Amino acid sequence: MKFLTSKWLFNLLIYISFVFLFIYFIKTDFIDLSTLDVRFLPLAISVVLFWIGITLSSISWWNALRVHGLLIKPSTAIISHGLSIFAKYIPGKIWVILGRASYVSDNQNSLKIASVASLKEQLIYVWTGIGTSIFPVLIYYGFNRFSILVFSIFLLLTIFLFFSPFHNFVLVVIHKLFKKTINIPSLDFKKNISIIGFCMLYWSIWMVGFYFLSIAIYSQSPVTVMFAFPLGVTIGLIAIIIPSGLGVREGVISGYLILTGIPEEVSVTIAFLARFWFLSGEVYIFSLSMLLKFIEKKRRIL
Repeated sequence: MKFLTSKWLFNLLIYISFVFLFIYFIKTDFIDLSTLDVRFLPLAISVVLFWIGITLSSISWWNALRVHGLLIKPSTAIISHGLSIFAKYIPGKIWVILGRASYVSDNQNSLKIASVASLKEQLIYVWTGIGTSIFPVLIYYGFNRFSILVFSIFLLLTIFLFFSPFHNFVLVVIHKLFKKTINIPSLDFKKNISIIGFCMLYWSIWMVGFYFLSIAIYSQSPVTVMFAFPLGVTIGLIAIIIPSGLGVREGVISGYLILTGIPEEVSVTIAFLARFWFLSGEVYIFSLSMLLKFIEKKRRIL
């Protein structure tokens, strides 16, 4: 109970600091909300699309378990995913993987299988997200340090995940250099095709949702702004030292938006509001998981 309390306190402090940072930017005129003409219909559409996408991410977790032979109800997958959704703000990202795996496990063996399935789904989530953004990055950034970095990350991640000899070589090198054994599974593309499909599906829905968020704030946003979201999220996730990529995500998103032709002040505003747009989905899926858990408990009593 003490650990859970500390996690909630940590999450709370993160968002409090983020709110104060947002207020600071407003006071320094770096963000000027008074000049915004928010269109509420596309804003509402963007929120609904994000909620649909985050619900599908829970179903993707259910599918990952199914692929690994663990059959549970979709509602149980949503509960386990939703209850652990805020664990991503703890440095290291391990709790978002272990939290939902422990909920659906009833013994040590199933916990091991569920943890592997959770890790694989998270790796594919990052891989598909950054892969989606490669070509737009090359178009807007050209061949500079950032685009080369993004492309290199995707290429190395692809080889590491799907090419066993290179995968095993990297783990051996890590073990020799740091004297630590890291259990990261290599992936068979064909066996994980359904997981890849689910990840691509909810990324696509989120991207469309982000486009509607952008046009809600800046009506002249080009459709290519949608690629800013997976790019910012995945780069933020890779920055594992910083809780949930706090600040990294906003920097990447705003930088990309500026290159698409959106004014700097508006780009920064969209990037910051996207954090709260994302938070609305996390609160939604957490609340849905609590509701489903309550319904399941009532059914067991009856």
